[in-house]
Amino acid sequence: MQQLQLLVGKNKHRFWCGGVIDSHKLPAFVEKMASRYPIARNKRQRDYDKQRGRAVTHFIAFESGGRVHWWLLSRSGAGGLSDPTSPDARVTRDAMSSDGHITFGDYVLMYATKTVRHEVDDKKTGKPKTIHSDSSTWTWKMRSQVIREIRASIAQCCKHIEYGAEGTDVRPGWGLRGLLWATRQRPQFAGVRNETIELHREALDCWAPQQKLWRSKHPDLVARFGERAGALLSMKELRDVLPKSGRIIVYGPEPRVLRDLASVDEHAGGALK
Repeated sequence: MQQLQLLVGKNKHRFWCGGVIDSHKLPAFVEKMASRYPIARNKRQRDYDKQRGRAVTHFIAFESGGRVHWWLLSRSGAGGLSDPTSPDARVTRDAMSSDGHITFGDYVLMYATKTVRHEVDDKKTGKPKTIHSDSSTWTWKMRSQVIREIRASIAQCCKHIEYGAEGTDVRPGWGLRGLLWATRQRPQFAGVRNETIELHREALDCWAPQQKLWRSKHPDLVARFGERAGALLSMKELRDVLPKSGRIIVYGPEPRVLRDLASVDEHAGGALK
């Protein structure tokens, strides 16, 4: 997901096509793609192609449960997916268009607004304070259908007074707390993080009228936990525990995976044997 975000956003590989195939078909499929597009070029060769007005392309594959999700991404230029003579021009999509966003599971890659948190010194008091501003960038967000389903689940948990419990590494959570815990475990890209915060805020508002009723049904827990009994994390507590998505090293300086799968001749400048 991080690599797709970087390629589409920072590196401007906005044209793409993709799909899902069986794992055992991947080597032959990579051979096919490498015969059509320069996916096995190294960085120096890609820089040369860019200077010449040729399209720079990347192939990404992710294996899960015997199936491989794949994406072919391309910059504009001759020989790329935006070239009308491309073998896949008819199925090419533009990640910038409303009907061409890249999706993966519960998520969609979009050019969207995110909230940026800044720590600054107050000019009047000299004390540090936190301010939030909006910035637009490429980020992953949850698909609209997923957001609707989570909101419906929040409403159901509140309606049935299912306070629940958070999950752990060895057991799933349940009820409202389990639902919010599961949401926090999602990959916290900026867009997902903002949605997680907003969903938690909605859960706080929805649960507030029910908390008193829950406490009346569990006097033993009230005696044990006091004011924390039946409470959800506050917004401040949420921001303190919500993980941030950091950069992950996807591959080293000499990625070899595609060169191993495709029979590439090093002395032919990246062409197939």
